[in-house]
Amino acid sequence: MKKIFFGLATVLLVILIGSGYTWYKVNYGGTAYYVQINKNGKEEEKITSDSSAKYKQYAYDIDSYQKDGKVKRVDFNTDHNLRKEAYLKLKVNPTKGVISWEEVKKSEVPKAALEKLKE
Repeated sequence: MKKIFFGLATVLLVILIGSGYTWYKVNYGGTAYYVQINKNGKEEEKITSDSSAKYKQYAYDIDSYQKDGKVKRVDFNTDHNLRKEAYLKLKVNPTKGVISWEEVKKSEVPKAALEKLKE
């Protein structure tokens, strides 16, 4: 009886961990894309809903490339204008779009993506 209970508990635990991991990957996971900033972002003025305070955002609509060179058009906003000629690594979620970005060195951009960025 104890063996059956521990067996069922183990199976249940594996199912819970697997479904939790799957949920996390769907909501917070993404694919890496690379871009190079060549122009200023489009300045937009936004209003917060809480205090009606105004703030600026900069919108970017740009082609991005995976490590194998596949292209994807992405758009994202930042609270400051990004440095021209900067290389960025974007994390793109299929349902949420760009969920994070970080500046990377040119040497960290995969070769196929770098070749597409130079075109």
